[in-house]
Amino acid sequence: MDRSIVKVGLVLFLIFLFSYVVNFVWESWHAVFLYEDHDFNAKKYVLMVSYVSAIDGFLILGMYLFVAALWRDMGWIRKMNMMQICAALITGLLMAAAIEYGRVTVTKTWIYNQLMPTIFGVGISPLFQLSFTGLLAFWLSGKIVYQTEKPEGR
Repeated sequence: MDRSIVKVGLVLFLIFLFSYVVNFVWESWHAVFLYEDHDFNAKKYVLMVSYVSAIDGFLILGMYLFVAALWRDMGWIRKMNMMQICAALITGLLMAAAIEYGRVTVTKTWIYNQLMPTIFGVGISPLFQLSFTGLLAFWLSGKIVYQTEKPEGR
């Protein structure tokens, strides 16, 4: 099998894995600010956080593939440049803003409690979550998959 195909598969797997783990921690941390009057037992809470962390993992895979399509390079995290980082940040912010606005304002699926700082009604923590956790997952995945490559010209 072509090594580049294996690397792309490994990158996608690691991005999802790191996204899931980092988002599980993030979701657990900010849930105290997010949900008004929740009465989840531990089992229901862990299942809920696991589910939303998996969704976040798929959204971050989508961010990665979007930037890969823009640059026509599935291995763009090998040498991330500022334009790619900005594209990923903006994509994450736009996705999070749309999701949060829809869930808080349109469908009223959840309500922030008074501890959650907001910008135009959107919580700051969830607004920056996908961008931050996505870039962290991209960086970690790139370090693992591409760390053994020899620099060009040697």
